[in-house]
This record gives sequence, C-alpha cells and structure tokens, in this order.
Amino acid sequence: MKYYLSLGSNINAQANINFALEELEKVLSSTQCSSTHQTTAEGFEGDDFLNLIFAGETELSFEDLNKKLKKIEDASGRQRNVPKFSARTLDIDIVLQINEDEILFESDEVSKYSFVSEPLKEII
Repeated sequence: MKYYLSLGSNINAQANINFALEELEKVLSSTQCSSTHQTTAEGFEGDDFLNLIFAGETELSFEDLNKKLKKIEDASGRQRNVPKFSARTLDIDIVLQINEDEILFESDEVSKYSFVSEPLKEII
C-alpha cells in the first residue's frame, strides 16, 4: 500500500518537520519527499507554515497508520484542545492511499489547498 502524507508546521517548523521525517522513515519504505513549501497561515493569523508531501509504502492499514501519525504529532508537542485553525507543532494527514494503480482514498484537501496539491504534483 502506498500512502501520500501532507506535513505542516508553523511552530519551530523546520525542527518539527525534520523530526517527522525521521519518524516516518521508520514506518514507511520506498519513500519520496517533495520540496518544502512556505505558505501563509489560513483561517487565523500566525507564522507561516512549512508544508510538504511525504510518500512511502507500508503494509499498515489506513487506521493503523493514522494512529502512528497521531503519536508522531503528539511526540512533537501537538496540542489537540485548540481551535481547528490555529498554530501547530506538527500536522500529518493521509491525503492519498493507493494500492497498485487504484486510489482507495483521496482527501478533499488535495483539491482544496494548494499547500497539498502543489507539492503532491512534484512526486506523483
């Protein structure tokens, strides 16, 4: 199963992105990474975000991978009791799940946000 993950951070952004990439390398194989894109915060006033797409393969189910992603976010100090649109140490979302050439899951974030679609175009 191949997964494409959207990563974003605007609190200690470079360090948190680097932390996430190190942790994701332990979970996924045959990995690819887009370049890093700097984007303005959407929905609130705050520091710019660093965003990228990270892709790789794993036998983990969607649910099991998502649990691991939440643990990585939590390890970065992610606060979950804040408004949806707020500063964050790390946000990791599954945006595509592909089995061979069949798309099993596609997040609406792919068409909704250029900070997802632009780096995704680099590696697909």
